[in-house]
Amino acid sequence: MVKSGSISNTAAQNTSTYTELQSQYALSEGTSSKTVKITSVLDKRLVYRVIVNGVDVTPDDINDPSFVTLDETFTHAAYDTKIRAKSETGIKYTRSKSRTGLEGAKVYATTINLDDIEIDHTLNTEEGIDYDDGNLSLAPSAYYLPKIYPPTSYPPEIQVTLKETETVFLFALQSSSFEKGSVEGTQVEEENTYYEYITVGKGRNRKMVGQETQTKETIKQTRHTLATRPEKKNATAFASVWDMHDTYAQIQKALEEEEEDEMVMYQSAAPHLLRKKRKKVSDTSSSIGKTFKEIAATSQYMDAVLIMERVLASLTFAAAQKKFRGLVTVDPLSMDLVYIYTLTALWTYECEETLNKPITCICFNPKYLNMCAISHGKFGFADVCKGIVCIWCTKNPRKPERLYNFEVPVTSLGFSQTNPNWLACGFSNGDVIILDIQSYAPKIIARSKRDTNPCFEPIWVTRWHNIDKDNECVMTTCQDGRIRRLQSTKTHEFISSPMMRICTVEGKLTGLETTKPCLKVDIPITRYPAVLCMIWHPTIDHCYLVGTDEGCIHRCSTHYMNQHMDVFRAHEGPVNGMCISPFMPQLLASCGADSAIRLWIDGMDDFIMTLTCQSAVNGIAFCPINSTILLSTSGNTLSVWDLRRKIHMPCAEYTFPGNVTLIFVDFAASGHNVFVGDTLGRLHTFHLEDTPIPPFDQKKMLNQAIRKALCTRPLMLKQLDKLRRFRKNKAKAM
Repeated sequence: MVKSGSISNTAAQNTSTYTELQSQYALSEGTSSKTVKITSVLDKRLVYRVIVNGVDVTPDDINDPSFVTLDETFTHAAYDTKIRAKSETGIKYTRSKSRTGLEGAKVYATTINLDDIEIDHTLNTEEGIDYDDGNLSLAPSAYYLPKIYPPTSYPPEIQVTLKETETVFLFALQSSSFEKGSVEGTQVEEENTYYEYITVGKGRNRKMVGQETQTKETIKQTRHTLATRPEKKNATAFASVWDMHDTYAQIQKALEEEEEDEMVMYQSAAPHLLRKKRKKVSDTSSSIGKTFKEIAATSQYMDAVLIMERVLASLTFAAAQKKFRGLVTVDPLSMDLVYIYTLTALWTYECEETLNKPITCICFNPKYLNMCAISHGKFGFADVCKGIVCIWCTKNPRKPERLYNFEVPVTSLGFSQTNPNWLACGFSNGDVIILDIQSYAPKIIARSKRDTNPCFEPIWVTRWHNIDKDNECVMTTCQDGRIRRLQSTKTHEFISSPMMRICTVEGKLTGLETTKPCLKVDIPITRYPAVLCMIWHPTIDHCYLVGTDEGCIHRCSTHYMNQHMDVFRAHEGPVNGMCISPFMPQLLASCGADSAIRLWIDGMDDFIMTLTCQSAVNGIAFCPINSTILLSTSGNTLSVWDLRRKIHMPCAEYTFPGNVTLIFVDFAASGHNVFVGDTLGRLHTFHLEDTPIPPFDQKKMLNQAIRKALCTRPLMLKQLDKLRRFRKNKAKAM
């Protein structure tokens, strides 16, 4: 007989009552077998008690009488087909091994010991679960083959082709035979004898004992505790390569912080000029909205539109772009080849924002030759306009890929050699900034400060210069004659330092002889001429040449900040431009407002030749593939010069219609394409054809053209030969 305890749990008392369960068996050794039914070996243990030294140490029953066991006819719970009795309560309390006490004693506690809790594994876990019968489509199961519906009709004849398939061996046991008396044969006989002994011989009657032991409680599982199969539905999803790339790129982005600048012992600037600590926060996709207006403002959308515009533009300019890149060439051995220096129009860079706004400067990217920057400002002194900087690419001649607006007119531009995405911009009020053209919105990397940059007049030239291998600075020239250097140091941010200030030249100068000016009675307003152009010396790193508005060219050095190294008069008016021949570093060409182009050789006091134009010359450029071809712009005329053919007049002239002034001309790196800018805000692109075949020895051809021009000036020829011998001996000595 088994006494089972009861559990009382009421809301009023809010306490738990534990009743210890004890089993008492009032059976003695003489009890009749009719009162107790013994069904197994484990049940026989219940009639015996183990008492040691007066203490009852009888083990507890292994089988819990309240646990539903399997019938002997079933071998596994998965094949159970009977309806099992379910427990009314999910949790029951049994006797704790940690507490002792008399039979029937009640213990009250406010906490529950985990050792006293057993979980009924026979509960049906499907009860009380509500399934969401949403719009779920029937999806095929992962464990069954899809159902095939029978056809509605059968054909009258079915052709069946029988073919012999390959034989598949599921199991193969190879028999082995050996010669009797050999080592292998003896081993096989011993194995056969032992096999017969344990199967049909006396060995099959060997003693085997089955023993039951007390083991730990094993958690059993029925079909009611299995998890139900989840409902499935069909859904479509698409992820392109771009989506996956953007996802992983955003994961890698994190907050980047710049290291603090090192402290210096001495500071040469005010504390507010020192570099400040910055934080770079990467862009996150959380700030991107869902509307088109918000998406259209993101850089990802702008990049996609930029690529699409390039593709659409190639449909219109495919033939011109092939010619620009040199994919369509002219046969140099053609019989109908004539040297007429033809300029074929390819396309024109123009847009509504820059219409009728003069071009002030054009700069080409040193690394990406297809890109160029164009600045728009005022051409006349009294003009009033705002500044615009456009970034154009030859892959899309219809629309600029970047457009930046400024309140002050832009006067000069310059790309960095080290960082091709940095663009230095000079303004008419003397400010200088560095733009990052990777950003669609104006992103200023550095800006000059008024405390260190006293210039308040237009910046005419902006050039980058490498001070050393890892340090690059910006050189600027101003209307007030100042030449300054702007750079970022470890402790200062884009600080300006003076390099040179050009003064008015007095007395007699070498170079061009001009009429003697009248005596100046009054005191001049300014004694510092404007520096309009600047180029670096091709062979000397620290030397540079500047042209002023009084017609002089000064040779300066970064080592001397108070005076120039040399000066000569090149024109009777302002010097508008200078360029150096790519085949002869000693040859310098200058153009000015006196309608003349003059060629100079370094080391000679007088000019080599003069090319006369119709009006003031605003631009000049040497051809990079033909040493004797030269381009110039004067008024609305583009002139093509060939020094080996004639110098008294251009070989070809092209006049632009309308009231327009050409202010810029330059060759592309290939040498076959020409860029021309005007005061209406347009940059024209031409392809130069029908030119003489470039000679094998370019320098020799240019030297012959120079000597031909000096045939009437024997003293200049002697000076030129003497200078050439001197340089030749100097090169041998080095």
